Amino acid sequence: MEISVSIEQGKEPIAVMKLKGSVNASNFMEIVDRAREIYGHPARNLILDLSEVSDISSTGQVAIHKIALLFSGVPHSIEADENPDFTHSAEARKHVRLLNPQPAVDEALNKAGMKLFFKVFPDLESALRSF
Repeated sequence: MEISVSIEQGKEPIAVMKLKGSVNASNFMEIVDRAREIYGHPARNLILDLSEVSDISSTGQVAIHKIALLFSGVPHSIEADENPDFTHSAEARKHVRLLNPQPAVDEALNKAGMKLFFKVFPDLESALRSF
């Protein structure tokens, strides 16, 4: 798994976190920790670039969920089971966008119902404009 980050300037700084490889149990905490670092700096909006992610496990999907909670301002101590109504609200996901998931990843996200909660964009320009 490779992670690269760039900061784009929109109305506010927008972080673009590009993931490359497989997203699974072996690296999901690395992804969440990197997102936490980004959130600790000026970017309060995030685009997860999935264009080079070959596959994503259910644990990888948990990483996306945790990142959405983080960027919505939920304290680190709150877990999904403690407040399920909040974690399924649009508020929990309005600061995170998904970019160009490949067909296998797109299908996994769709089957898990994650595409109902996240805005998915085919290109970076439209994802940036969405904030």
